[in-house]
Amino acid sequence: MILKKITISKLNIWMDPNTIILVSVLGIFTTLGIVLSLQTFSVYASVMESQDSKINWYDKALVVNQNNVPALVQKGTELVAQGRNDEAITWLDKALSIDPSNLMGLISKGGALRDLGQYQEAIIMYDRVLAIDPHDAYAIGGKADSLFSAGQHEQAVAWIDKVLQLDPNNGKILQVKETLQQAAN
Repeated sequence: MILKKITISKLNIWMDPNTIILVSVLGIFTTLGIVLSLQTFSVYASVMESQDSKINWYDKALVVNQNNVPALVQKGTELVAQGRNDEAITWLDKALSIDPSNLMGLISKGGALRDLGQYQEAIIMYDRVLAIDPHDAYAIGGKADSLFSAGQHEQAVAWIDKVLQLDPNNGKILQVKETLQQAAN
């Protein structure tokens, strides 16, 4: 395995051509999972670097391996957070063409589509997530928000109620329902 080192401030990222495997802070190595390492880097990067620097870092990872799904998804997710939704969809589509069941990719693409006012397409993304994980709070909230934004207020609340039948004590879902009901009034 050939490792490549990227250093930002005192954070060293060691990566192989497929994933980021090791993160070293002040010389102490920790083995992390693929997504966790990217998310860990994202947390450090958000403290130390600008949004464009995070995008540049994902670009560096993609130079090493253009099919690095976690880097593609993280880049797309960061672009959604920056409001660059059309650009985000391009990167998320590439990730989803490699791994069609990547939950973070589906949720981020749903968010981008919702932000662009493409509510029905967003609902399709959220439904794909919910087919895999029926209790995913981000997908539930995104779907309810998309239904609500599309003017389907009663359906949004009714859909949340169906989920609450499965898990009546889910605090996140109860919060989403309360928020929707307040917005409808």
